Parts: sequence; structure tokens; C-alpha cells
Amino acid sequence: MNPRPEGGPEAAEQFVRRRLSLRHLRTLIALEQAASLSAAAELLHVTQPAVSKTLAEIEQGLGQTLFLRQGRGLRATALGERMGVLARKLEADLQRGGEDVAAMVRGAAGELLIGATNAALAHVLPEAMAQMKLAYPHITLSVRTHALRDLFQELRQGRLDLVVARVPQNDPPVDLESHCLVQQREVLVISAHHPLARARRVGWETLSEQTWIWPLPGTRSRALQERLWAQRAVPLPRNVIETGDLMLSLSLMRRMPCLTIMPLHAARLATQHGIGLILPLEADLGLADLTVWHLPEPPSEHLQHFKTLLQASADPAGPGLQA
Repeated sequence: MNPRPEGGPEAAEQFVRRRLSLRHLRTLIALEQAASLSAAAELLHVTQPAVSKTLAEIEQGLGQTLFLRQGRGLRATALGERMGVLARKLEADLQRGGEDVAAMVRGAAGELLIGATNAALAHVLPEAMAQMKLAYPHITLSVRTHALRDLFQELRQGRLDLVVARVPQNDPPVDLESHCLVQQREVLVISAHHPLARARRVGWETLSEQTWIWPLPGTRSRALQERLWAQRAVPLPRNVIETGDLMLSLSLMRRMPCLTIMPLHAARLATQHGIGLILPLEADLGLADLTVWHLPEPPSEHLQHFKTLLQASADPAGPGLQA
């Protein structure tokens, strides 16, 4: 736990580039997870002296302490935390590499791991995936739809290739690269078969008395929607269904007369399929643009092509988005 420098920063860089091994990486991951030598040894199915020896090799190679004793456990130093991030990223890359090889052995042509939030699922992502399959029939496309924070964490760890999401403008992940796909406002949509759908003039007071699909409590969309109602000086709807799933909202609108606020590109899709109609009332909530995020690394051929397809799918003049 008391490393002796072997040549300063240059030696530390050479150690990481040339001598850092899988054994070292997995020991760092285990120590970070377990926070003690004995527990890390159990995770790795080795002896505690073996873990101590491996840690000593890493610390001597870097000339820096990575973990400090804290009671019966260990606490990572700043460099220890950074090495842990590197270890998890490299481990994830190896796992992805193994999956890609296995996919090619069984006849597939690689894999693209996609993270997405609700805003991308109605049209932009499905259209791009369909076009990607036409260009690369044997590629495996895998979509994750966790919470946004978890998606970004998986992206950083190499467990996703890109994330398509709307991110608040005051909280962008500065360590990732981004490209805007859709700059569109929110609009008010009513079920096509709703009794008020063809009314010439209808106001917020009447609409608030109808059945509504509302965002989940505690979300930014919910807060902005309640603010919009306060600005209109009308009571909040009492007959509501709460969901954060856009596809469920579209399905409900097909089955029952109701209203909701949704992004313009999704509203156009609802109109195209006869599910809903866009009402001429101002309902923009001011949510963030739909954006694609990826690591600041040169993209692979598959990733670059998929980004191009996402942009084409998000084009309001493109197929499937005409009102």
C-alpha cells in the first residue's frame, strides 16, 4: 500500500499502455465493488495475499496509492477511482468484443447497442432501425429503455453505442458528444373519435374537464405541464391517466376519447395513422431537443451509418412524418 515511484508520469503511462493486464483490471473492479481485500478475494475466487500482491504491482507500476485503509475496508483515491473507470470500460469493451465474435460465428455481422428514452420510440428510432436492417441485414440491433441517468452510465462504460434522448439544457453530459436530431415543440392532441375533435372552437376550460393522459408525478414534463395550466388559469384535470410511455398513450388514444400533449413529430405520426388530431391551441412546454449522444471516439462504420439514418428519420420532411 506504499508504492515506490519507478520513473514518474512517463513510467506510469508506459505501465498502463504495456503492462496493465486483465488480472490487474479485474482486481481493480473487485476492490472498488467490495471495498476490502478479503471481500475482493472472495469475488475473484483467489486468496487475499494474491489480491494484495496484484494491487501492489499496480501501485508500484504507477508510483501512486490507489486505495487507502479506512477501518476494516478500503477507500479509493482520486487516481484509484479513475483507474476503476478505466478498468470497467476496458472490461466492457472485452465483453462486447466477445459478443461480436460470437455473433459473427453464428452468422450475424456485429451488434449495435442503443439506449433510448420515450421521445425516440414512436417514429425516429423505429424508422432508423428498419433502414439499418435493410443496409445490414445480419447486424443485431439491441435497444435499452432504462432511466436516462442509467443509459448515460452504460454509454460511458461501453455497454451502449449511443443514446437517443431529450436532455434538459441545463444538465447536459459534458463528457459526451451530441448531435441534435429534432428541434420541435409540444402540441395538444385529441383522439380522432373524440366528440370535441371536430368542434370549431373549444377552450381550455372545456378541455380540462375531459379525460387526459398526463406525465408521471415528479417528472420535468409534469412540472412544465402544471405550469402551463397555471398560466392558462384553469383547474387541473381530475380525470387523468398517468404514464410516461408514448406508445401506450397512442394506444389509449386509439381506444378511448382523451387528450394529451406530445412532441410534434409524435403528433404527426398520430395524425397520419388516424389516431388523433392536433388542436390549434398553444401547448409548447419548452422541453429539450431530441439528441443523439455517443462517446468522443471515432465512430465505427455501423455507428456512423446509424447516426445518418437517425438524422434522416428525424427530418420533418422525411417519410412517415407528414401530418
